[in-house]
Amino acid sequence: MQGQASAQATAAADVVTTFGAFFLYPGRHLLLKGDEPVTIGSRALDLLIALTERAGELVTKDELIARAWPNAIVEESNLRAQIALLRRVLGDDQAAARFIAAVPSRGYRFIAPLSHSQVEKRADATAAPNNLPRQLTRPIGRDEAIKVVEGRFQRFRLVTIVGPGGIGKTTVAISVAEQMLSSYEHGLCFLDLAPLTNSQLLPSILASELRLPETSGDPTASLIPYLREKRLLLVLDSCELVLDATARLAETLLREAPQINILATSREALRVEGESVYRLPPLEMPPLAAGLTAADALEFPAIRLFVERATSSGSEYRFDDDEAPLVTHICRQLDGIALAIELAAGRVEAFGTRGIAELLNDHLRLLTGGRRTALPRHQTLAAMIDWSYEALPEGEQTVLRRLAIFAGDFGREAADALAEDIECDVSTQLAHLVAKSLVAADARGKVARYRVLDTTRSYVLHKLRQKGEFDGVMRRLANYLCDALKRSHEEVEALSSDEWLLRYGPHINNVRFVLEWAYADGDDVEIGSAVTVAAIPVWYQLSLVDECLTSVRRALLGIAPGERRDEQARQIMQLYRALGLSQAFKVGFAPQAPAAFAKALEISEQLGDVDAQAEALWGLWFAQVGMGEYRASLGNAERFLALAQTGLDRFIGDRMLSMTLFCMGDFRSARRHADLMLAHDVSAETASATSVRFRFGQSVSARIQPAQLLWLQGFPNQAIWAVEAAVEAARVSGHAISLCEALARWSCPVLVHIGELAAADSAITELLDLAKVNALGPWEVFGRCWKAALLIQRGLSESGVPLLRNGLAELRQVKLFTLYNVRFLGFLADGLSSLGQHAEALALVEEAIRASVEKEELWCIAELYRLNGEILRRGGGGMERAEQCFLQSIDLARRQDALSWELRAIISLVHLTRDRGDPAHARLLLAAVYDRFTEGFDTADMRAAEALLAGTS
Repeated sequence: MQGQASAQATAAADVVTTFGAFFLYPGRHLLLKGDEPVTIGSRALDLLIALTERAGELVTKDELIARAWPNAIVEESNLRAQIALLRRVLGDDQAAARFIAAVPSRGYRFIAPLSHSQVEKRADATAAPNNLPRQLTRPIGRDEAIKVVEGRFQRFRLVTIVGPGGIGKTTVAISVAEQMLSSYEHGLCFLDLAPLTNSQLLPSILASELRLPETSGDPTASLIPYLREKRLLLVLDSCELVLDATARLAETLLREAPQINILATSREALRVEGESVYRLPPLEMPPLAAGLTAADALEFPAIRLFVERATSSGSEYRFDDDEAPLVTHICRQLDGIALAIELAAGRVEAFGTRGIAELLNDHLRLLTGGRRTALPRHQTLAAMIDWSYEALPEGEQTVLRRLAIFAGDFGREAADALAEDIECDVSTQLAHLVAKSLVAADARGKVARYRVLDTTRSYVLHKLRQKGEFDGVMRRLANYLCDALKRSHEEVEALSSDEWLLRYGPHINNVRFVLEWAYADGDDVEIGSAVTVAAIPVWYQLSLVDECLTSVRRALLGIAPGERRDEQARQIMQLYRALGLSQAFKVGFAPQAPAAFAKALEISEQLGDVDAQAEALWGLWFAQVGMGEYRASLGNAERFLALAQTGLDRFIGDRMLSMTLFCMGDFRSARRHADLMLAHDVSAETASATSVRFRFGQSVSARIQPAQLLWLQGFPNQAIWAVEAAVEAARVSGHAISLCEALARWSCPVLVHIGELAAADSAITELLDLAKVNALGPWEVFGRCWKAALLIQRGLSESGVPLLRNGLAELRQVKLFTLYNVRFLGFLADGLSSLGQHAEALALVEEAIRASVEKEELWCIAELYRLNGEILRRGGGGMERAEQCFLQSIDLARRQDALSWELRAIISLVHLTRDRGDPAHARLLLAAVYDRFTEGFDTADMRAAEALLAGTS
């Protein structure tokens, strides 16, 4: 049977089909027009061969698709496109077809007369074989690569496809060769060089594949005269183990055989004159984004490859919206490498996608069991990487083992730090590893960044452990992180946020890796503590509060009791400061937060470190303001200002005092300290200490702090401008905590109070989304409370009241925004009153007034008295009592210099007196207050006042 098939193949290769001016050689997969080869794709040529084999007969669409796309499911539009291409090549006219006629809805028929004849054999030639391996499955996501590589041959005679093992270089090369085959009169010759260990045999193997007679001397001598007159494509696959020999042979053939073209694949370029290098990228994957659907994910080749291989492996796997994020995570873990994705997809039946995701920490053990027909090195991921690794010189192996310790990308200085004890030029070795596609390089920024692909890294880390080098290299990595992140403390505000994160943000993966190792057996607690302290700014700049809290707690638990050196005490002090702030941001203020700051203050006093005392006092003040302990916070703000040694410290001290005095309702003093804060010239002083010591957004807070004061004192336009400027600055900073702070404490309240409800809605939505994405629970609760208040302001109390009830209950638990608790009680009372529940509303607002007085939280006391009067007026609880509430509100507002609260109270008073038929006196009061405003005439309160004064309301 085998001999019969061989004879048939030989016979087919000797047949030529002639029609019109064309000569079709089916066995050679070649079409000529006269003496010139016709450029046509392999699929169009397959269709032409199928049609000419059954000339005059109907060949159905299904038969043609099966012939051109074996073992693949394609749309009928693909067939129509290839037939159209074929007709253009043949010069066919659809109006009056000469060669191919369409049979509507059924298929196509070859209608031109043709003849078959044997090709006359020439004594001097043994036709170059077409030994290109057949691909049983279509390549996915490589259309652009195939097109680019094919296009390179219009300008270059040697094109090398470069990339790491398993990325799909051979697949692309075979596909390109298939497309180009008809352009080569003498066919092509494919050589798999991977099994070749003796590079001197390369010319002999090529001569053998070309069926040249054996010679006793150098085979190159017989190759050159044979190929000199040939138009042939030479495909050299997997050149990396015989790179030098391949380069020499390629250079010789390109020089001596002018019609020969070469397509090569390798981990690195051949570095031959005239070579065009195409670096094959990983398969494209969806970006990291929420809400990814199955339909969206399937637009990306990596996902399509996984799904196609998973469904073709015999499993009943179904890809849906729930699977989309999981499969995307798997493909991302596998670096978009085609072989790794195929191997993982082949395990779906055994483990399911969730099981695969969990097992990916052990890439090499999981990713086995490739196709039996694949090359041996491609049947398991371990075999593929082992084949690449063992081919490296010892120096490159050693450097690669060191670099594999990095969990993410790294710079050249990091590589030098981890390999400084190796007697070799690390930069040179790194360049070699990049050239061999074992280290990926990204040179798009000012400084190149490098990364060992996760699949390769798993293998090399195993080698590192086998050689007993792992712990020593981990200690080097820990020391490097401590040194590098110490510089990050100094550059938090010296660099732009983007530049700082670009420089130091990538260290976070290495921090996690080191901490996991340091605490695994409890043997390296000291290293773990040092790295934790060094990483605190990175966690805060990335808004990873939960991770910071967990790491700091673990570091503190690992500290043994006893005497400590100053350096150890300083580390403990920094851990307590981070603990206090992390607790506040993650779970809200509770006694643990001020206790942590108090402990940090105690240690800083023992060390006599004034700067550290200032930071601890700031933290203690921050916690006390958050818990509503305003008198205590005022004392610590004054202590901070007394310690101030620079303009920068005085800037922060005045901000602290302004904030506390605002909460206590002393607006004149708060404004005075706000003005002093803004008057401090800190431009000549570095601002780096601000963010390092106080962790977030002091410049943002400084811009926004006066906003609510401005509104209360009758400057609503300036208040909005301050809010907009500060929120935009926080957005630009990219710091989620600063932006949450700006939105939650100032933007939302100012916009709601001014009556800019659409803008308030946008700010609240942004706050909720930001808090959810960054797991900042207290801010999410706060956002829901403002959402409820907004609904009540819009007259939607049925929805707002239950939402605000739940929000207030949560807010009491997190204790982060107690400043607004009494204000939210006022909103809730207003909503209940609008629903006719006046008794409960009255009880709530009176509770809010009592709480304000007891805690000295008097910033909205005037508004609460006004709401008390409004509820009495609506519920018929006594006009005289209501009037007394309005008058008390007006008096408090005047004493506090709160012009906006005063305006509101007088508007309420006008409504009351108008109901009694005697509004004249109240209108005079309203006119006097209205005239004191110089801006904000489009705000809700000013429009209401204008309507009352005009008698239109």
